[in-house]
Amino acid sequence: MADWEEIKRLAADFQRAQLSTSVQRLLSERNCIEIVQHLQKLNLINVVYTIDGREYLTPHELHKEILEELAVHGGKINVVELQQLLNVDLHHIETVVTQIVKSQQNLNLVLGQLIDKSYLDNLAESINDQLQKNGQLFISELTKAYDLPSDFLSDAIFARLGKIIKGQVDAQDRNIIFTRAFVARRQAKIRGALSALTKPVTLMSIMNSLNIQENMFFGILDELIKSKRLAGTIVGGHHERSQYVPDIYTRSQNEYVDCFYKQNGYLEYDALSRLGITDCKSYIQKRLKGEPLLMLSSCCIGKAIRESIEAEVDEALSTASWVDIVHLLPSICDDADAAKLLSTIMKTKNNAHVLCETIAVSESFISSSKQPFDSLLSSKAKHVAVSDPAAFNPATSTKKEDAMEERKEQRRKKAAGGGKGGGGTQGREGKTKSTKKKGGRGRDQDEDDDDEASAPKGKVVDMEFMSIELLADELKKVDKFSECPDSMLEEISAKLYRPLNKEFTEMAKSIFLESQGSGTSAARKKTHSQLSDKIVGLWTNAKLFEKGLKLFPDEAQVALSKHLLHTVCSDIANLMLNSVAMDNMISVQDESSITAAIRQKLLNRLPDSKTKDYLTKLNLSLTGKAESLEDFFEQMEVLCGSEHLEIALKKVDKKKERQLSFGHRQALAEQLRAEGDLALGLHLACVILLQVFTGAMVHAPGRCVPHLVALLKKHVTEEQHALLIRAQEAVIKQMKQSEGSVEKEEVKVEAKEEVKEEAKEEGEEEAKEEGEGEEVVGQQEDLLPIIKDLALNARKSNNNQD
Repeated sequence: MADWEEIKRLAADFQRAQLSTSVQRLLSERNCIEIVQHLQKLNLINVVYTIDGREYLTPHELHKEILEELAVHGGKINVVELQQLLNVDLHHIETVVTQIVKSQQNLNLVLGQLIDKSYLDNLAESINDQLQKNGQLFISELTKAYDLPSDFLSDAIFARLGKIIKGQVDAQDRNIIFTRAFVARRQAKIRGALSALTKPVTLMSIMNSLNIQENMFFGILDELIKSKRLAGTIVGGHHERSQYVPDIYTRSQNEYVDCFYKQNGYLEYDALSRLGITDCKSYIQKRLKGEPLLMLSSCCIGKAIRESIEAEVDEALSTASWVDIVHLLPSICDDADAAKLLSTIMKTKNNAHVLCETIAVSESFISSSKQPFDSLLSSKAKHVAVSDPAAFNPATSTKKEDAMEERKEQRRKKAAGGGKGGGGTQGREGKTKSTKKKGGRGRDQDEDDDDEASAPKGKVVDMEFMSIELLADELKKVDKFSECPDSMLEEISAKLYRPLNKEFTEMAKSIFLESQGSGTSAARKKTHSQLSDKIVGLWTNAKLFEKGLKLFPDEAQVALSKHLLHTVCSDIANLMLNSVAMDNMISVQDESSITAAIRQKLLNRLPDSKTKDYLTKLNLSLTGKAESLEDFFEQMEVLCGSEHLEIALKKVDKKKERQLSFGHRQALAEQLRAEGDLALGLHLACVILLQVFTGAMVHAPGRCVPHLVALLKKHVTEEQHALLIRAQEAVIKQMKQSEGSVEKEEVKVEAKEEVKEEAKEEGEEEAKEEGEGEEVVGQQEDLLPIIKDLALNARKSNNNQD
């Protein structure tokens, strides 16, 4: 209470001092300051100091003075400027300004500037004056001129459009405002510039000449076209390369195209390009929609031309003649166009050919081209058969056959060609050195016999009847072919060349064989005896090999049966087929060079008979879906009967079987002694060991060695079996390294530009692999002599298990 009383007293003193004229003598400036400060501390008064501290203002007074200054400055004043004018700290001014803006909606604080609605109205009036004068204004330019944000100024302008500002905003670009009169003037300019056009024009040139902004130009142009004030279209969209095409120009184009197509039946692309049509093919398809058109490289062909050419082709085919359609097409078409059109037409034609890409020829016309050579074939074949008998000399043929047989014997090592002397077919495995081919398609060499035979060395080459040039010259002499182009005659001659050579060779050989067919009975018996010995020898070996199959599990038996069919049995079939072909005066080849495909061709050339039927069944048992040894032997026994080849197949007795088995083993042992490769050495050793312990002859490819090793486990000691396993692992390792080295070489070629560090690492890896390779070679050198010794010195008594 004492404090409050003191305050009352001080307030009364202060009031008296204010009313008194002599207050200056009573209160000093310092006392006044202390009094005010004390009142502020007690929150009894709220005043704001000036910057120099000599004056006080209440917030209400500051609020009032700010509004007064805003009015004085025309409704826009900077807050910093208020600080200088009112001599009050900026903090107090900003606080009061914020309160003012919140309380009064007609005021805005923008970028430190206090702006009144009246200022914006005056600004809008000023902008309207400029707009009416210029016709259009850019808000971006107004922003720079009035130092206001574009968003704020845009909102202020848009709010006053149609009221204070007499104009409108561009619908596509809201940065532009313009008057209706301005748009009307621009519209009139565009309409006037484009109305008189009779050909396409680039719109960019029109825009530049009229000095009209792009968005406005295209907006007005679209409106004029839509309202039919302009008769034309815009091609290329709304960009600088677009064109305006008047309707009158389009109509004249369409009239020309329709008229030309109706009169000529085709349209030339170059002519359309000269008319100003850019995408000719699309235009034609659109304009002639529904028409059966054929688009060529230089022109478009219609239905009428196509039907006329097709009629000419049909007439040529029906009359066994020919026609070159190049002369039937428009002159603008080249050979490529003619070839495309003819290929389309010929898809539906039978018994017809296309020569020189543009000539349609009937099958009968080409067939008739062979007739002029019939007499020449006969006379020349007789002449060759008489003048060059050495070409058909059986002795010469026998020598070649014997030489081929000898090479075959060496390759097989008496495996199947020894006839009575026995011998297995392991010599065919003498080429199983090759490792797996890249891509995992490696096969044993014995499976590649058909591939080797596909390029036979002893194949009978057809004699040349005439060269292609001479054939063409002969055809020219015939009236029917005299008008044919040279290129056409050359193609016909090329088609005739091989068939005529083949027919000439067969005819000459047939004439020679007929002349020699009355040979002595002793010679024929000798030939038949040789054939019989070969077939019986191979059949005996095949039967013994079949017995050896039964030692193996079912899975291995399938692979071994196929191998036997593809080797020994195929040789038997080739011998039989050759014999029958020779009896029918058909040229034959060395049996070692006959493949499955060649067998089928020979069968097709044989005359129909029971022998041909059985030979076909025999061939199917070798190459059909169900390959079967039983079927093969069944058909073979029929063919060897008295009705066909008359070859006696006698069952081998025990004594003869032992002799053959011994001979086979000796041949394998001979080959093993000379062998220097571990893979082949292991293969031969396993076959010999199985024959020693089981008494059975085995004919197996290299890939079946694991089955042989597994089967030997019952017949050799654990130590010996471990040795075989080691050798098998060494062979597998060698094959993998060989395959890896091939892949490495390819990687090196592809990575020539790799960094040095990678090259160094690769070098170290190669050195490591090289060391491993040397280790494998060392293992082979150590294991091969042991494997050889085990096989060559094996005795049945050494068996630790029966």
